[in-house]
Amino acid sequence: MHTVFANSLTGVIAVAFKFRLQRIYAVRRKEEETLKNDLSKISEKIENLRSIIQQLTIEKKKIENNFLRKGLLSKKDLLELERGIRFYEMEIEKYQKELQELLKEQESIRKSLLEKMKERKMLEKLRERKLKEYQAEENLKERKRMDEVAERKFWWS
Repeated sequence: MHTVFANSLTGVIAVAFKFRLQRIYAVRRKEEETLKNDLSKISEKIENLRSIIQQLTIEKKKIENNFLRKGLLSKKDLLELERGIRFYEMEIEKYQKELQELLKEQESIRKSLLEKMKERKMLEKLRERKLKEYQAEENLKERKRMDEVAERKFWWS
């Protein structure tokens, strides 16, 4: 599938190069862009979760330090301390599990992205090779046309 251009002055017909896998290439580029966006979104979620975990850890340390500064603690204080620490530990654990799932998903997306990038680069190299072949064919045709013109001039002169 080539686009044909004709020059009425010279009588030369030129055919524009058309890469037959262009649609597949365009799909691969789109898939790659989608995966890059997905990777960006999940990386942002991961950073947010890390920030939440860090804040929860800081809050847990504050509770521990506040009770340690009090010195002698009553049974009520100890129960309150234990409840507070347990709450933060459970929250931290919940967010760490979520973080681990997101990290797995991030790795999966990263692998898919690398695969799509390889496919795209392979198609680009194939396109370049086909373009060079096309240009070589066109150069050969042009040389033949020039030879024919020169030969006609020689015989008609």
